[in-house]
Amino acid sequence: MRNEKPILKEIGSWIVVIVVALVLSLFIDSTIIAKAEVEQSSMENTLFEGQQLIVNKLSYTFDEPKRGDIIIFLENEEKGNIIDNFIRSVKNRFSSSDEIAAEQERLVKRVIGVAGDEIDIQNGYVYINGERLEESYVNGITLPGNLKLPITVGEGELFVIGDNREVSRDSRDFGPIDVKQVEGKAVFRVYPFNQIGKVE
Repeated sequence: MRNEKPILKEIGSWIVVIVVALVLSLFIDSTIIAKAEVEQSSMENTLFEGQQLIVNKLSYTFDEPKRGDIIIFLENEEKGNIIDNFIRSVKNRFSSSDEIAAEQERLVKRVIGVAGDEIDIQNGYVYINGERLEESYVNGITLPGNLKLPITVGEGELFVIGDNREVSRDSRDFGPIDVKQVEGKAVFRVYPFNQIGKVE
């Protein structure tokens, strides 16, 4: 009987450690840094389907996304506050990837235009404020899509396009996105191991 109390105390302390570690992990995942998987080919040849990325969720806490940044954003909703993000992180941890995909569509794209930029696409090239944008990362020909161009990016908006221009569904189809939809900046590729490196 005397031996049972130390064992129960030991089990209780381990449960506390596991719960604290889980809560801390979920907090970090929802507010600071997270891992995301590339699920489409729209960013080839910069990013490939199946690659796993580290996303810095603090990148835009005090700064706005810049032209050329590769961002992760929610297609049809804003990212929410700390509590919303924490709840979403808990749900995602205990849901299948199919359930997560059905509930929220995350996209990976490159920022092409920021507030005040006039975007136009002519002869397979992007023009910003009348100047042709030099893009060494482009795969394929840049077509205008369904959007009426030229368009001026509004305050608090971003114009985003995938690097694989002929297959990407992006701002050329659904227009500029709200900055509040941005979850973070893709900063590092962690998988496959032979492709580890900075995302540019």
